[in-house]
Amino acid sequence: MNMKATTKIMLLLLLNFMVIACSSPLKVITDYDTKADFSRFQTFSFYQLTDKGPGLSELNQQRIINAIRDELVKKGFKEDLTNPDLLVNATAIVTEEKQVTSTNYYNYGGYYRPYRWGPTYVGGSTVYSVSELREGSLVIDIIDASTKHLIWQGTGNKEIDTGLKKPETEVPAAVAKILAGFPPQPKQK
Repeated sequence: MNMKATTKIMLLLLLNFMVIACSSPLKVITDYDTKADFSRFQTFSFYQLTDKGPGLSELNQQRIINAIRDELVKKGFKEDLTNPDLLVNATAIVTEEKQVTSTNYYNYGGYYRPYRWGPTYVGGSTVYSVSELREGSLVIDIIDASTKHLIWQGTGNKEIDTGLKKPETEVPAAVAKILAGFPPQPKQK
């Protein structure tokens, strides 16, 4: 392999690494009622998925519901539309905000005089840039159907640069990451 081909391959690998490294990871936060006995729950049903902010497509709503259903079934729960032990509510929130940044550029030049040599400030400029920042959150609430009290909540937050590239795999992966801590394991005494 010649030097040009090796350099091109190295540049492509570096570019791929930078794209992966710059991708915003999903940040997951969970909380639960430590007094709840999760071992007694076996069935679930859904509330209506809601979205807040710039709309969530009906396709992605269905992907979220299907992914939650699949994860709960993998964990041994059964869907029961008539008399569930748990009620599951999912809320998708998308927020948009503008972010303004400024960058100062200073131009330095050198000069020569008989007694002095050194940098001299010869002018500068400030460049302002405005960017749109979108953040998406998916909140999954799990409620004890008999008491109507929230017993577990998982939230996934991620900065969104563009739409999902592969929603059929990205949505289930995000839901699986959020529900990884459900049901919580009993604390060792």
